[in-house]
Amino acid sequence: MGKKMPMVCWEINAVNGESLSKFYEEVFEWATSVDDTGFHSFESGDPKGINGGIFTGKGVLPTHRALYVEVDDIQEIVQRVKDRGQKILQGPFESGQNILAFFRDPEGHMIGLIQTK
Repeated sequence: MGKKMPMVCWEINAVNGESLSKFYEEVFEWATSVDDTGFHSFESGDPKGINGGIFTGKGVLPTHRALYVEVDDIQEIVQRVKDRGQKILQGPFESGQNILAFFRDPEGHMIGLIQTK
């Protein structure tokens, strides 16, 4: 089997990130912090969990839930996705210290790719 590429985080691109974040905080008692872009980060606080966040989308992609897979070579993975007949929805593009890309799998589930610069 090839190199391991772990699922490393999740996100919800919401219509109203502030309101949705409050919902999850209250239901699951998750602690959150908000950065200056309005991204609400949720830390799992448990080694079995993965961290994630909620934000108000900016219209580039439709509202969604996404899981992120960490990769070493995002261009290679993007090509593998294309070779299997799937369209890249966005990216690759730089975001802070990362390079991101999004695609839908054959059943329509959106997956994010993340590579650390």
